[in-house]
Amino acid sequence: MGDEPKKSFFRYENGVVLMMFFTFGFVFMERLSVVYLFPFLGPDLKFNNAELGLIVSVLAICWSLSGFVFGTISDFIGSRKNVLLPITLAFSLFSFLSGIAKSFGAMLSIRALMGVSEGPVLPIAQASVIADSSEERRGFNMGFVQSSLGLIGSTVGPLVLTFVATKYSWHAGFYIAGIPGLIMFFVLLFWMKDPNKRMSKEQLAKHEHRLRREDYPVIFRTRNIWITMAIAALMMTWLFAFTTFAPTFLVEYDKYTGPQMGIITAAMGLGTFFWGFMGPYISDKWGRKPTLVLFSFVAVLSPVCLALIHGSVLVMSVIGFLTCAGQACFPLFMVVVPGESLSPKYVGTAVGLVQMVGELIGGTAIPSIAGVAADHFGLQAPLWIAAAGAAVSGFIAFTLKETAPVRRRSAQNATQSMSV
Repeated sequence: MGDEPKKSFFRYENGVVLMMFFTFGFVFMERLSVVYLFPFLGPDLKFNNAELGLIVSVLAICWSLSGFVFGTISDFIGSRKNVLLPITLAFSLFSFLSGIAKSFGAMLSIRALMGVSEGPVLPIAQASVIADSSEERRGFNMGFVQSSLGLIGSTVGPLVLTFVATKYSWHAGFYIAGIPGLIMFFVLLFWMKDPNKRMSKEQLAKHEHRLRREDYPVIFRTRNIWITMAIAALMMTWLFAFTTFAPTFLVEYDKYTGPQMGIITAAMGLGTFFWGFMGPYISDKWGRKPTLVLFSFVAVLSPVCLALIHGSVLVMSVIGFLTCAGQACFPLFMVVVPGESLSPKYVGTAVGLVQMVGELIGGTAIPSIAGVAADHFGLQAPLWIAAAGAAVSGFIAFTLKETAPVRRRSAQNATQSMSV
């Protein structure tokens, strides 16, 4: 932690949370930009839906692998800033290059490179946050950072990019998407601090700021890491099976109009933002394990309600906002629990590993499997796949070892009281 007064709002803890909130939010906006702009660029470049799917899948694969690789590199060199700065500059430049692509091959290559540069942002950003978070706010801080994907990536992004593409061109949409990343590059350059800069000479001499080769197996001997990898695969099954097919289900099966579908999905996006930080905040008080169990089972309701209820736009929007509470699980299993199960020097690697497993299974394989199921059994099939993923995740969460400081202190105090 820095030298600022703990009760002051203008302390580094709040500063790093805000920096990482906007950095990750703009990353996710750029990741989704090709989806929002496809109705404009697709006809212009003669792309079909299969080519769009391949562009999205290639980015997801590169995202998952690079997150683990560069997260590990940041642990080994003991610096978050030295890795985050160049990749922030890189993903902004690749957004600009997306705007000048003239062929499918060019767009595919550029988006793959964008995935390589964007994948490490979450592991490194959250490793920076956990190093400077006070115990009582750790879950909230990390959840708030990750909730930016709902506010900036899923709500502000489509509004801004489609407006620019309609008024100007899809090329301008990609250029606009790249500007915030450049701004964040300079913000990070001047204001981000590496945790090792505040370590004592004794800590640095013991290499407490970076991962050593002999430390690496510790990650795979940690039970919570294996459990969170399983939860990541299942909850990303819920996320991608649900979000990929929910808009089509609303229009083709439930017969809502396009604008009505947009209102309902926007409500889901706001729910993603709200629950993305509210769930981790609750976990600071209740504990990580009960919060993960609760919200995993709540997540089951989002696809089930969509499959069984056909109400007014207002009713479906309220249901969408409330049941997208499953997003509360993501900061917990992806970042908070792995980060608290190991010392800070392992966090980049651990988070990158959990992200990689979840993305490769839930983000890459499940949408294809769910699509085949939809073709054979109807559009409700992906919704039931999503519900099953969340339900199984809830049961697996019972096996976690609690990591929340408040719950661990309570357990230690109870043990001491019994021994007296």
